[in-house]
Amino acid sequence: MLWWGQDRSLRKTESIPSKPPAEAPSLPISPEPKTSVIPEAPRPPNEPSAIPPQEYQLILDAIDNLEFAFRDFSTALGGNPVGTNAEITAALLGDNLKQVKLPIPAGSTRNAQGELCDPWGSPWFFHQLSGKVMEIRSAGPDRRMWNEDDIVRK
Repeated sequence: MLWWGQDRSLRKTESIPSKPPAEAPSLPISPEPKTSVIPEAPRPPNEPSAIPPQEYQLILDAIDNLEFAFRDFSTALGGNPVGTNAEITAALLGDNLKQVKLPIPAGSTRNAQGELCDPWGSPWFFHQLSGKVMEIRSAGPDRRMWNEDDIVRK
């Protein structure tokens, strides 16, 4: 190493050997997975397990779409629609103070009584928990409400 001394003359100094960089510890490499199948997401404990995964995903998507409709309604009018299924459906379709019209959410249909129905054709059950939170219940594949195959989202 070279440096300038106080008298401005070039002087040579001993270089100090630098330490070699420490090697990173090697980590054990886990073996490649034997299958490329993605495991099914675990279901909440209150959700039925007898429903095939494809049908279960359809109902979850339909509930998500209902929640989006309620969110849009709440944004426009300051709260969720209230009443029976038929009254809530009418409010979503334009029978409200501002006459805001929302499309029927994907995954739901409308029956002759004017109610929104789940993918199995049963009317959804809506329970207002607060001004902004709505419980949504499907009767499930057996089309009977209030038993173990109902699907509920709060």
